[in-house]
Amino acid sequence: MSQKSTRLKLLPILLVQLLGGMFALRIVTFARQTPASPLPLNVADEGIFDISLAGQAVGTEKFKIRSVDGKIEAQAEVLFHLQKNGKTIVLQCLSNLNLDPQLHPISYTWVQKQPKSSRLTANFGSQRTEVHYKTVTGKEDAREFQLPPDVVVLDDNLVHHYQIIAARYQAMGAGKQTLHAFVPQEALPGLLTLVDLGSSPATLHGKTTDLRHLFITTDLAQVDLWVDNQQHIQRISVPATNFEAIRRK
Repeated sequence: MSQKSTRLKLLPILLVQLLGGMFALRIVTFARQTPASPLPLNVADEGIFDISLAGQAVGTEKFKIRSVDGKIEAQAEVLFHLQKNGKTIVLQCLSNLNLDPQLHPISYTWVQKQPKSSRLTANFGSQRTEVHYKTVTGKEDAREFQLPPDVVVLDDNLVHHYQIIAARYQAMGAGKQTLHAFVPQEALPGLLTLVDLGSSPATLHGKTTDLRHLFITTDLAQVDLWVDNQQHIQRISVPATNFEAIRRK
């Protein structure tokens, strides 16, 4: 199979993700990137993001990032209340991403609890990444990908993964940076480009404050991030889908 990058979707339209079908296998080989400076071990943070679509509140993400036994653990619980055909559908998902001190992924688990159960697990190795899927129909599927050790995990509808991106970008130095990314729920590898637009005003809870503005682009999406001086995301916006997440006070 030819080695080529794949168009990468970020934070797709928020519908109930049922993992109802199998995924086309994509094997992509990348060269490894090395950060310009060591990453800090202390990236601990926790909080809640309030999530909206087109100005309407649709859910929350409660997350925690902590250092455990020399590794980094990033956990989250996502809860959406979505309207479909006049009914409210509750979507509950749990995620757990384990990384080494340089924020390279070791393992990842994603579980959908409601409205139907599905699950995926991923183990990232130096030569290949193995991903196992169990769909809402009970079918199981195993896939292998040739991903670089420093690939970043950006799964569907998870905001705190972008905070890890911000930390990685900070360690790689200033300017335009290209990172390899992987969306586990879609079995989708690809590339993203990140630039620092400097200080920019952002409205949070009715007040405007100056924050660092990071801008992510792929072939299919543009994402705006506003972070404070600790690289903690305060706001994220995807204008094309009217998606917005703001850190709760």
